[in-house]
Amino acid sequence: MDSLQDILGSRSFEAPDEIKVVSDYVRRNYKSSSRVKLDGDRLILQVPSSGLAATLQLEQRKLIEACNLTKKLVIRYGR
Repeated sequence: MDSLQDILGSRSFEAPDEIKVVSDYVRRNYKSSSRVKLDGDRLILQVPSSGLAATLQLEQRKLIEACNLTKKLVIRYGR
C-alpha cells in the first residue's frame, strides 16, 4: 500500500500558467486585485467590483486572446 507521502510527493501543487497570466493581466491593465481558480474546464475570475467585472465582460475576447486561454472564462464580482 502506498503511503500518503508517496502519493502526494509526485504531484505538482503549483498554479497552472493560465491562472498566473490572467491574474497578472488584471493587475497590470486595471491595477486591481483578482482571484482566479480552475474549476474543471472553466477559469473563474473573481474581481472586487461590479464595474470592473462589467468592463472585463465587455473586453472578454481581448483578454482571452491576450492570455491565450483555451478554457472557458467566467467573470464574477464580490469578495
